[in-house]
Amino acid sequence: MKGIIIGGGIIGLSLARELNKNGYDVTVIELLRVGRGASWTAGGMLAPQAEGLEPGTFLDFCIESREMYETFVKTLERETDIDVGYWKCGILCPAFSEEEEKELKKRIQVYSELGLTGKWIDREALEGRYRSLGEEIRGGALFPDDAQVDNRLLMTALEKYARSRGIQLLEFTEASEIIEENGKFEAVRTSKGIVEGDFCVIAAGAWSEHFIKCHVFPIKGEMAAIDISPQDIDRVIFGSKAYLIPRKDYKRLVIGATEEMVGFKDGNTVKGILQLFNGLKDTLPNLINNTIQETWFGYRPATPDLLPVLGKTEIENLYIATGHYRNGILLAPITARVMFDLIDKGIENHYIKEFSLNRFKANKNE
Repeated sequence: MKGIIIGGGIIGLSLARELNKNGYDVTVIELLRVGRGASWTAGGMLAPQAEGLEPGTFLDFCIESREMYETFVKTLERETDIDVGYWKCGILCPAFSEEEEKELKKRIQVYSELGLTGKWIDREALEGRYRSLGEEIRGGALFPDDAQVDNRLLMTALEKYARSRGIQLLEFTEASEIIEENGKFEAVRTSKGIVEGDFCVIAAGAWSEHFIKCHVFPIKGEMAAIDISPQDIDRVIFGSKAYLIPRKDYKRLVIGATEEMVGFKDGNTVKGILQLFNGLKDTLPNLINNTIQETWFGYRPATPDLLPVLGKTEIENLYIATGHYRNGILLAPITARVMFDLIDKGIENHYIKEFSLNRFKANKNE
């Protein structure tokens, strides 16, 4: 059976791998090079608790995917011989105000009632860990089970898997139209001709709206990276001023990220970069003397309720997996699994039902 995936990012390639491992013939259509869109420009945090997600189905979805991650990356590393920089370093959320301190302490308590770990670390203890600490920081919440992965290495590994296992990658190819007949998917019209398949999955991130009405829109984010040493920082720090992500090999510190609803407006801005470096200064002031490596930007695929869109569409055998917003890297393993189960076995589990396109119809009718 032949499947087509529109979009060669983390979601598209993870699903392509899952289908390929189970005997499907898979073609991925990508406008540019696979893995070089939002998945390449992300931070790679696996941070459902640091993000402060409210108890409910989406938090459950994220926690379950976080728990899948170690097996996900170890298997991929064996398949490709690429270390993807997975690091269960824990994530520290600093409090810059009394209000933030109260919110973080409450979050620790709420998560504890759900069986999730977290603890408060006071400023004095933090001063013993870091060579400099922002003056406003009162302490922080540590969530030891949150983690990170080097998303660029992860995308490199998924690309290598695809190329070595017979997944057809149609790169630098524009998908322009979904072709259907009598309400059933038939093919995709592309800049290189018509590609036929038994089913198709739209996994085009912020560009998914180009193919079907799915309520997905871009939120631009700017990011930067600087040199660091192991003495500078010991784990991810995720605060309201900025988030700081030291890679496992300590060759770079990723700083993120701005959020702007400006459509697909390319380029870094002075305002955006200033926000990042001011956030760095407010968190770990001594690092402003370090060398800048790179600045970049990307587009997160968001929805009105900031939840993903997964499952069937009104066209038979046309599926969708997009709208993961800030959590695309985190949610890749579980999205690949639930979408495979839907395509292969027809199983619509509670996550598929919760994140279905149908919820927008229901909201419209209310």
